[in-house]
Amino acid sequence: MIYVTQGHEAGIGLEIFLKSFILLSHEEKKEIRLVVSKSDLAKNLADLKLSPKLFNDLKIVENIESTKFSSTNSLVTALALITPKDILVTLPTSKDQLIFKGISCAGYTEFFRAYYQNTNISMTFKGLTQNVLLITDHIPLKEVASQITADLIQNKVQLTLDNFKKYFYPFNDVVFSGINPHAGENGILGNEEIHIKTAMANLEIDYGSLFKGPFSGDTLHHYLDSSKKQLFVYMFHDQGLAQFKSQHGLIGLNITLGLPFLRLSVDHGTAFDLYGKNKANVTGMLFLFQQAFEVIKCHQ
Repeated sequence: MIYVTQGHEAGIGLEIFLKSFILLSHEEKKEIRLVVSKSDLAKNLADLKLSPKLFNDLKIVENIESTKFSSTNSLVTALALITPKDILVTLPTSKDQLIFKGISCAGYTEFFRAYYQNTNISMTFKGLTQNVLLITDHIPLKEVASQITADLIQNKVQLTLDNFKKYFYPFNDVVFSGINPHAGENGILGNEEIHIKTAMANLEIDYGSLFKGPFSGDTLHHYLDSSKKQLFVYMFHDQGLAQFKSQHGLIGLNITLGLPFLRLSVDHGTAFDLYGKNKANVTGMLFLFQQAFEVIKCHQ
């Protein structure tokens, strides 16, 4: 089963979902459960000039009330129902909408860490030709260096390797970025790279010689080899995502690993300026569904 949470009520999430849903096969549609506010769904259908009859086979789990915290309401409803065999799909939202115990979270990943009281949850991205793991994600740049430890790197890489093998495929290469310019120049520009090298040595004990680097973050993409299944490990958010999104555009998955289930999202945001205009690009959502149904097929 695929549970889809509605995301921000004034974003393009429901638009890209609805346009994609009508392109699915009858059998695929039976796997979908949408958690949504009835009024938000009705407004999107009207804005998009889509007949409700097109969605007679759409199963709505819960008609939550539309509020400024629709993302949290929808998400919590889905989390109460989902099982380890299911997939969670979260539609885009803004960070001020994700509230856990009265505190705003910096994103879905941070919400999950708080909800499940588990810090070992990773943010990864899967494109057509590249996969990216972020060692740190939604934290200020000034805090990155102090957060990097060998244990953090080792735990996140191990989590990603094991879960990608479970859901998608095993990797042939794991390529690490440094944190400092030119990967520290052997300590001249910083010594944080020692944590990366320590983690790589520990990982090689269990996984063998998959690991390369650390290399300078601005040249890491030159090691991309489309003939291999590769994981690129970046130390902070924009170091990895700037080049990933420049290469893959909207065709990318945002994946959360370390939960009791697989969580997927598109790799773009709410696009508030497009809300209600029937102009949102659905390419990323179609890619997400294709990947989700491949996972389901492999685990049947």
